[in-house]
Amino acid sequence: MRRVLFNLLFSTGFVFIFSFLIYSFSDTLVHAFLPGSSIFPKDQTISLSKCQDWTQEVRDFQLEPGEEANRITVLMYHKIIDDQQIQDIHYNDDQVLQETIVLKSEFENQMAVLKKHDYVTLTKAEFQLFLENKLDIPKNSVLITFDDGFKNNYHEAYPILKKHNFTALNFVITSHVTPEESKYDPIGQQYFSIADMKKSCDVFDFESHSYNFHKRDEDGEAYLIAKNKESIKQDIAVSLINLNSEVPLFSYPYGEYDNETIEAIRDLNIKAAFTVLYDDVRPGVDLYEIPRKTVFPDDTIEDFKEKINLK
Repeated sequence: MRRVLFNLLFSTGFVFIFSFLIYSFSDTLVHAFLPGSSIFPKDQTISLSKCQDWTQEVRDFQLEPGEEANRITVLMYHKIIDDQQIQDIHYNDDQVLQETIVLKSEFENQMAVLKKHDYVTLTKAEFQLFLENKLDIPKNSVLITFDDGFKNNYHEAYPILKKHNFTALNFVITSHVTPEESKYDPIGQQYFSIADMKKSCDVFDFESHSYNFHKRDEDGEAYLIAKNKESIKQDIAVSLINLNSEVPLFSYPYGEYDNETIEAIRDLNIKAAFTVLYDDVRPGVDLYEIPRKTVFPDDTIEDFKEKINLK
Protein backbone atom coordinates (compact mmCIF):
# COMPACT_ATOMS: atom_id res chain seq x y z
CA MET A 1 0.00 0.00 0.00
CA ARG A 2 2.84 2.37 0.91
CA ARG A 3 4.60 1.61 -2.39
CA VAL A 4 1.40 2.36 -4.32
CA LEU A 5 0.90 5.62 -2.43
CA PHE A 6 4.55 6.62 -2.97
CA ASN A 7 4.34 5.90 -6.69
CA LEU A 8 1.12 7.88 -6.95
CA LEU A 9 2.60 10.90 -5.16
CA PHE A 10 5.82 10.69 -7.19
CA SER A 11 3.91 10.50 -10.48
CA THR A 12 1.63 13.39 -9.53
CA GLY A 13 4.59 15.53 -8.51
CA PHE A 14 6.50 14.73 -11.70
CA VAL A 15 3.51 15.60 -13.88
CA PHE A 16 3.03 18.88 -11.99
CA ILE A 17 6.69 19.91 -12.33
CA PHE A 18 6.84 18.85 -15.99
CA SER A 19 3.63 20.75 -16.79
CA PHE A 20 4.98 23.85 -15.04
CA LEU A 21 8.22 23.73 -17.04
CA ILE A 22 6.38 23.25 -20.32
CA TYR A 23 4.02 26.14 -19.56
CA SER A 24 6.79 28.48 -18.46
CA PHE A 25 9.21 27.75 -21.27
CA SER A 26 6.91 26.64 -24.08
CA ASP A 27 7.84 29.56 -26.33
CA THR A 28 11.54 28.79 -26.03
CA LEU A 29 11.02 25.05 -26.48
CA VAL A 30 8.83 25.44 -29.55
CA HIS A 31 11.29 27.86 -31.07
CA ALA A 32 14.21 25.55 -30.34
CA PHE A 33 12.62 22.69 -32.24
CA LEU A 34 11.62 24.67 -35.31
CA PRO A 35 13.52 23.66 -38.44
CA GLY A 36 16.74 25.65 -38.81
CA SER A 37 16.22 27.53 -35.56
CA SER A 38 18.32 28.07 -32.45
CA ILE A 39 18.43 30.46 -29.53
CA PHE A 40 20.35 33.51 -30.68
CA PRO A 41 23.58 34.03 -28.67
CA LYS A 42 23.36 36.65 -25.95
CA ASP A 43 26.71 38.19 -26.78
CA GLN A 44 26.36 38.32 -30.56
CA THR A 45 25.71 41.57 -32.38
CA ILE A 46 23.88 41.66 -35.71
CA SER A 47 25.89 43.95 -37.98
CA LEU A 48 23.26 46.37 -39.23
CA SER A 49 24.62 49.78 -38.22
CA LYS A 50 25.68 50.96 -41.67
CA CYS A 51 22.38 50.16 -43.34
CA GLN A 52 20.41 51.73 -40.48
CA ASP A 53 21.88 55.22 -40.88
CA TRP A 54 18.67 56.34 -42.60
CA THR A 55 16.76 55.91 -39.32
CA GLN A 56 18.45 59.09 -38.05
CA GLU A 57 17.61 61.17 -41.10
CA VAL A 58 15.50 64.30 -40.57
CA ARG A 59 13.89 65.92 -43.60
CA ASP A 60 12.94 69.54 -44.10
CA PHE A 61 9.32 69.21 -45.18
CA GLN A 62 9.06 72.92 -46.08
CA LEU A 63 5.45 73.25 -44.92
CA GLU A 64 3.24 76.26 -45.29
CA PRO A 65 1.36 77.55 -42.21
CA GLY A 66 -1.55 75.20 -41.46
CA GLU A 67 -0.01 72.20 -43.23
CA GLU A 68 1.68 70.80 -40.13
CA ALA A 69 0.29 67.84 -38.16
CA ASN A 70 -0.89 68.13 -34.57
CA ARG A 71 -1.49 64.37 -34.28
CA ILE A 72 -0.52 61.25 -36.19
CA THR A 73 -1.31 57.53 -36.22
CA VAL A 74 1.13 54.79 -35.28
CA LEU A 75 -0.05 51.58 -36.97
CA MET A 76 0.70 48.15 -35.51
CA TYR A 77 0.96 44.86 -37.42
CA HIS A 78 2.23 41.39 -36.57
CA LYS A 79 1.93 38.84 -39.39
CA ILE A 80 1.26 39.39 -43.10
CA ILE A 81 0.20 36.15 -44.82
CA ASP A 82 -0.48 35.61 -48.54
CA ASP A 83 -4.17 34.92 -49.12
CA GLN A 84 -3.38 31.74 -51.07
CA GLN A 85 -1.31 30.36 -48.20
CA ILE A 86 -3.92 30.64 -45.46
CA GLN A 87 -4.53 27.28 -43.77
CA ASP A 88 -6.73 25.96 -40.95
CA ILE A 89 -3.92 26.68 -38.47
CA HIS A 90 -4.35 30.42 -39.11
CA TYR A 91 -7.89 30.36 -37.70
CA ASN A 92 -8.94 30.31 -34.04
CA ASP A 93 -11.45 27.93 -32.47
CA ASP A 94 -14.32 30.09 -33.74
CA GLN A 95 -13.03 29.74 -37.31
CA VAL A 96 -12.08 33.41 -37.36
CA LEU A 97 -8.70 34.49 -38.69
CA GLN A 98 -6.24 35.05 -35.82
CA GLU A 99 -6.20 38.71 -34.85
CA THR A 100 -2.43 38.95 -35.37
CA ILE A 101 -2.78 38.13 -39.09
CA VAL A 102 -3.49 40.56 -41.91
CA LEU A 103 -3.95 39.15 -45.39
CA LYS A 104 -1.36 40.25 -47.93
CA SER A 105 -4.09 41.58 -50.25
CA GLU A 106 -5.47 43.75 -47.44
CA PHE A 107 -2.01 45.01 -46.53
CA GLU A 108 -1.41 45.89 -50.19
CA ASN A 109 -4.68 47.81 -50.29
CA GLN A 110 -3.86 49.66 -47.08
CA MET A 111 -0.42 50.70 -48.29
CA ALA A 112 -1.96 51.77 -51.61
CA VAL A 113 -4.31 54.07 -49.68
CA LEU A 114 -1.35 55.65 -47.90
CA LYS A 115 0.43 56.15 -51.22
CA LYS A 116 -2.61 57.52 -53.03
CA HIS A 117 -3.13 60.15 -50.35
CA ASP A 118 0.55 61.13 -50.17
CA TYR A 119 1.23 59.80 -46.67
CA VAL A 120 4.77 60.10 -45.37
CA THR A 121 6.30 57.36 -43.23
CA LEU A 122 8.50 58.91 -40.57
CA THR A 123 11.97 57.89 -39.48
CA LYS A 124 12.36 57.37 -35.75
CA ALA A 125 14.41 60.59 -35.54
CA GLU A 126 11.60 62.59 -37.15
CA PHE A 127 9.01 60.91 -34.95
CA GLN A 128 10.91 61.72 -31.76
CA LEU A 129 11.41 65.36 -32.76
CA PHE A 130 7.69 65.62 -33.50
CA LEU A 131 6.88 64.26 -30.04
CA GLU A 132 9.21 66.85 -28.51
CA ASN A 133 7.52 69.61 -30.56
CA LYS A 134 10.80 70.32 -32.35
CA LEU A 135 9.81 69.39 -35.90
CA ASP A 136 6.83 70.23 -38.09
CA ILE A 137 5.70 67.23 -40.11
CA PRO A 138 2.96 66.92 -42.77
CA LYS A 139 -0.59 66.21 -41.65
CA ASN A 140 -0.49 63.00 -43.69
CA SER A 141 2.29 61.45 -41.65
CA VAL A 142 2.26 57.94 -40.23
CA LEU A 143 4.56 55.58 -38.36
CA ILE A 144 4.24 51.89 -39.31
CA THR A 145 5.30 49.26 -36.77
CA PHE A 146 5.51 45.46 -36.63
CA ASP A 147 5.83 43.38 -33.47
CA ASP A 148 7.66 40.06 -32.88
CA GLY A 149 9.87 39.92 -35.98
CA PHE A 150 8.09 37.23 -37.98
CA LYS A 151 9.77 35.95 -41.13
CA ASN A 152 6.64 36.73 -43.18
CA ASN A 153 7.38 40.43 -42.58
CA TYR A 154 10.38 40.03 -44.86
CA HIS A 155 8.72 37.82 -47.47
CA GLU A 156 5.33 39.55 -47.71
CA ALA A 157 5.44 43.05 -46.18
CA TYR A 158 8.94 44.18 -47.14
CA PRO A 159 8.44 44.13 -50.96
CA ILE A 160 5.21 46.11 -50.66
CA LEU A 161 6.74 48.72 -48.36
CA LYS A 162 9.79 49.05 -50.59
CA LYS A 163 7.64 49.46 -53.71
CA HIS A 164 5.94 52.47 -52.11
CA ASN A 165 9.17 53.84 -50.63
CA PHE A 166 7.77 53.35 -47.11
CA THR A 167 9.70 52.47 -43.96
CA ALA A 168 8.67 50.82 -40.70
CA LEU A 169 9.85 49.96 -37.22
CA ASN A 170 10.18 46.23 -36.59
CA PHE A 171 10.33 45.17 -32.95
CA VAL A 172 12.07 41.80 -32.80
CA ILE A 173 12.41 39.20 -30.03
CA THR A 174 16.13 38.85 -30.51
CA SER A 175 16.47 35.35 -29.00
CA HIS A 176 14.28 34.16 -31.89
CA VAL A 177 16.49 35.58 -34.63
CA THR A 178 17.98 32.64 -36.54
CA PRO A 179 21.68 32.68 -37.47
CA GLU A 180 21.04 30.12 -40.22
CA GLU A 181 18.73 30.60 -43.17
CA SER A 182 15.68 28.36 -43.56
CA LYS A 183 13.03 28.01 -46.24
CA TYR A 184 10.03 30.24 -45.67
CA ASP A 185 6.95 28.34 -44.51
CA PRO A 186 3.81 30.46 -43.96
CA ILE A 187 2.37 27.76 -41.72
CA GLY A 188 5.30 27.71 -39.31
CA GLN A 189 6.06 30.14 -36.48
CA GLN A 190 9.20 31.49 -38.13
CA TYR A 191 11.21 34.58 -37.29
CA PHE A 192 13.74 36.79 -39.07
CA SER A 193 17.07 35.26 -39.95
CA ILE A 194 20.19 37.41 -39.88
CA ALA A 195 20.16 37.28 -43.68
CA ASP A 196 16.53 38.49 -43.76
CA MET A 197 17.42 41.43 -41.53
CA LYS A 198 20.44 42.42 -43.60
CA LYS A 199 18.41 42.28 -46.83
CA SER A 200 15.55 44.37 -45.44
CA CYS A 201 17.34 46.91 -43.22
CA ASP A 202 16.83 49.59 -45.87
CA VAL A 203 13.11 49.52 -45.00
CA PHE A 204 12.89 48.07 -41.49
CA ASP A 205 14.33 49.88 -38.48
CA PHE A 206 15.00 46.95 -36.13
CA GLU A 207 14.24 47.63 -32.46
CA SER A 208 13.81 45.61 -29.26
CA HIS A 209 10.80 43.54 -28.22
CA SER A 210 12.97 41.93 -25.47
CA TYR A 211 15.55 39.16 -25.73
CA ASN A 212 13.50 36.29 -24.32
CA PHE A 213 10.82 37.91 -22.12
CA HIS A 214 7.92 37.63 -24.56
CA LYS A 215 6.36 35.11 -22.17
CA ARG A 216 3.82 34.66 -19.40
CA ASP A 217 4.35 32.88 -16.09
CA GLU A 218 2.25 30.03 -14.69
CA ASP A 219 -0.38 32.56 -13.55
CA GLY A 220 -0.65 34.08 -17.01
CA GLU A 221 1.16 37.28 -16.04
CA ALA A 222 3.53 38.86 -18.57
CA TYR A 223 7.20 38.54 -17.66
CA LEU A 224 7.66 42.33 -17.82
CA ILE A 225 5.31 42.55 -14.84
CA ALA A 226 5.98 39.22 -13.10
CA LYS A 227 9.78 39.48 -13.04
CA ASN A 228 11.80 41.86 -10.91
CA LYS A 229 13.41 45.01 -12.26
CA GLU A 230 16.94 43.59 -12.47
CA SER A 231 15.80 40.51 -14.39
CA ILE A 232 13.92 42.73 -16.83
CA LYS A 233 16.96 44.96 -17.31
CA GLN A 234 19.24 41.97 -17.88
CA ASP A 235 16.96 40.49 -20.54
CA ILE A 236 16.38 43.72 -22.45
CA ALA A 237 20.06 44.68 -22.19
CA VAL A 238 20.92 41.52 -24.10
CA SER A 239 18.55 42.52 -26.91
CA LEU A 240 20.26 45.91 -27.10
CA ILE A 241 23.63 44.16 -27.47
CA ASN A 242 22.17 42.01 -30.25
CA LEU A 243 20.80 45.01 -32.15
CA ASN A 244 23.51 47.54 -31.29
CA SER A 245 21.17 50.48 -31.81
CA GLU A 246 22.56 53.90 -30.93
CA VAL A 247 19.08 55.29 -30.22
CA PRO A 248 17.09 52.28 -29.02
CA LEU A 249 13.31 52.06 -28.90
CA PHE A 250 11.17 49.36 -27.26
CA SER A 251 7.77 47.73 -27.63
CA TYR A 252 6.19 46.07 -24.58
CA PRO A 253 5.43 42.36 -25.20
CA TYR A 254 1.64 41.87 -25.04
CA GLY A 255 1.47 45.62 -24.42
CA GLU A 256 1.75 44.89 -20.68
CA TYR A 257 3.99 46.83 -18.29
CA ASP A 258 4.00 48.69 -15.00
CA ASN A 259 5.97 51.53 -13.40
CA GLU A 260 8.88 49.23 -12.58
CA THR A 261 9.06 48.17 -16.23
CA ILE A 262 9.28 51.80 -17.28
CA GLU A 263 12.02 52.44 -14.71
CA ALA A 264 13.97 49.47 -16.09
CA ILE A 265 13.92 50.66 -19.69
CA ARG A 266 14.72 54.23 -18.63
CA ASP A 267 17.79 52.89 -16.81
CA LEU A 268 18.87 51.24 -20.08
CA ASN A 269 18.69 54.61 -21.87
CA ILE A 270 15.90 53.46 -24.15
CA LYS A 271 14.48 56.61 -25.71
CA ALA A 272 10.81 55.64 -26.11
CA ALA A 273 8.46 52.69 -25.70
CA PHE A 274 5.28 51.64 -27.50
CA THR A 275 2.07 50.24 -26.03
CA VAL A 276 -1.09 48.77 -27.57
CA LEU A 277 -3.30 51.55 -26.22
CA TYR A 278 -5.56 52.82 -29.00
CA ASP A 279 -5.15 56.53 -29.63
CA ASP A 280 -3.55 59.15 -31.84
CA VAL A 281 -0.08 60.38 -30.96
CA ARG A 282 0.43 64.05 -30.15
CA PRO A 283 3.44 66.14 -29.14
CA GLY A 284 4.01 65.93 -25.41
CA VAL A 285 2.81 62.34 -25.06
CA ASP A 286 4.61 60.26 -22.44
CA LEU A 287 7.57 58.82 -24.37
CA TYR A 288 7.26 55.52 -22.50
CA GLU A 289 3.54 55.06 -23.16
CA ILE A 290 3.17 55.75 -26.87
CA PRO A 291 -0.19 54.54 -28.19
CA ARG A 292 -0.70 52.56 -31.40
CA LYS A 293 -3.62 51.45 -33.50
CA THR A 294 -3.68 47.72 -34.22
CA VAL A 295 -4.73 46.71 -37.72
CA PHE A 296 -7.01 43.66 -37.49
CA PRO A 297 -7.81 41.04 -40.15
CA ASP A 298 -11.46 42.07 -40.34
CA ASP A 299 -10.75 45.79 -40.77
CA THR A 300 -12.41 47.18 -43.88
CA ILE A 301 -10.67 49.82 -45.96
CA GLU A 302 -13.01 52.35 -44.36
CA ASP A 303 -11.89 51.15 -40.92
CA PHE A 304 -8.31 51.66 -42.02
CA LYS A 305 -9.02 55.17 -43.31
CA GLU A 306 -10.59 56.03 -39.97
CA LYS A 307 -7.50 54.78 -38.14
CA ILE A 308 -5.22 57.05 -40.15
CA ASN A 309 -7.67 59.97 -39.76
CA LEU A 310 -8.33 60.12 -43.49
CA LYS A 311 -11.58 61.89 -44.27
